Amino acid sequence: NDTLHIFVNHWPSRWGGQKETEEKRIFVAGLVKHTTDSIFKTDKNANIIIVGDLNDYPTDKSLIHGLKAQTEYDKIASDKLYNLSYYLQEIKKQGTHKFHGQWGILDQIIVSGALLDTARVLHTSLEDAHIYNPDFLLIPDEGYTGKQVFRTYVGYKYQGGYSDHLPTYVD
Repeated sequence: NDTLHIFVNHWPSRWGGQKETEEKRIFVAGLVKHTTDSIFKTDKNANIIIVGDLNDYPTDKSLIHGLKAQTEYDKIASDKLYNLSYYLQEIKKQGTHKFHGQWGILDQIIVSGALLDTARVLHTSLEDAHIYNPDFLLIPDEGYTGKQVFRTYVGYKYQGGYSDHLPTYVD
């Protein structure tokens, strides 16, 4: 007898430059924030999950200032949003996307604080956020070290891979 609000997103691309396109993602973050605030007004313990390719890293303005996704997990408030992808990127040093030899996370998993309350039946935790990275999704990185995502396209050239990002999921 509980509701789970799920937002699946694909925010505007960085095509044309991160700074040049940032305002578009900040605008969309504001729309999502407005909607989640409306939900919290009727239920401060709402179960909310926001996932998708937001085309910004957990430390970018759209997530920190626009969506107000929290990146500190010591004092959880049920009516705030918490970015589990920040934990994956900044603490566990993982990524879903490799750009100029650096892994980062453009694919976010953000949850309401209520979902981080392990005393509740429906809950999750920092350790329940994952990046799916089996070998078949990766190829050697010829330009840098290690591996990179096996992309479908590199520019306009078809490569036969799966995506330019690794998938994320939360238990």
